[in-house]
Amino acid sequence: MTDSDPEIQEILRKKASSLQKRALFFDKVNRDGITIVNDANIDEIIQSSPIPVLVDFSADAWCKPCQVMGPIYEELSHEFVNRILFVKINTDHNPQAATKYRIFSVPTFMVFNAGNKFNQRTGVTPKGKFKAWLEEILNRIQ
Repeated sequence: MTDSDPEIQEILRKKASSLQKRALFFDKVNRDGITIVNDANIDEIIQSSPIPVLVDFSADAWCKPCQVMGPIYEELSHEFVNRILFVKINTDHNPQAATKYRIFSVPTFMVFNAGNKFNQRTGVTPKGKFKAWLEEILNRIQ
């Protein structure tokens, strides 16, 4: 086989295309920290992410449990860099997403893998238990 082998060239072209798409995706989001989304872009982020997406559906202005989970979510976003994309959406300002994903109470945390809903939990959870839940999900996905 040589570098001019058509099969090898096709494999290399596909790999380069995949890497370019991944790079372009990560230009739109925060790899280390939280990405704020809205009705207009939440589906695109969920569908195009090359890693699992954890969405925090919350209403921080008035929701005490959301305010409790906020710092925990932020801390974990730094601990799971390049393993899980942490996304947050304000349900008060983005009612279409809240309706589409059937959010009846906040905070609700949904995990998406390859664009599909994989798991969810609602309410306040201690950091250690929340982290263990995420590790368990990653173990089941991989």
